[in-house]
Amino acid sequence: MVKIRLMRIGAKKRPFYRVVAVDERKKRTGAYLELLGTYNPLTEPHEVILKKDRLDFWVKQGAVLSDGYLRMTKQAPQRPPRKPKKEKEEKKKPEVPAKQVEEKAQEKTAEEPEVETLAEETAEENQEITAGDAEERSQASTTASETSKDAPETPKRQDPQEAEKEAE
Repeated sequence: MVKIRLMRIGAKKRPFYRVVAVDERKKRTGAYLELLGTYNPLTEPHEVILKKDRLDFWVKQGAVLSDGYLRMTKQAPQRPPRKPKKEKEEKKKPEVPAKQVEEKAQEKTAEEPEVETLAEETAEENQEITAGDAEERSQASTTASETSKDAPETPKRQDPQEAEKEAE
């Protein structure tokens, strides 16, 4: 089946099209039966040059107009409007009455002095623990040094080559 469609021949980001009659099984830029015109979308207004008599000939022969050609000539049917994007629902925080907010603020101010007293108590406990730890560490170090004096020395491993040298 023959189609009348656009064949892009422009450079990168510089589109330029030929309007051609082509077998629909051919590639977009493949061989065509006849050149029917050109289309330059970069000029303002768009430059469209067509051979009307040859175009009518191919349409009478049964050629089908492509969507791109119909859009170019403003004959394309209107597309249905797009569906609107779904709006994301923001998570709403539950509204708290003003009375509850004031009560929480008062509770926080009432709790602050307790935090200070707890901090003072823990500081005192830490000082006691560190003093006790220092005594235990000094006792442990003296016992470790005594045990290391009594223990026999463990023999060190030697390389086989060093062992042979000593044996000689």
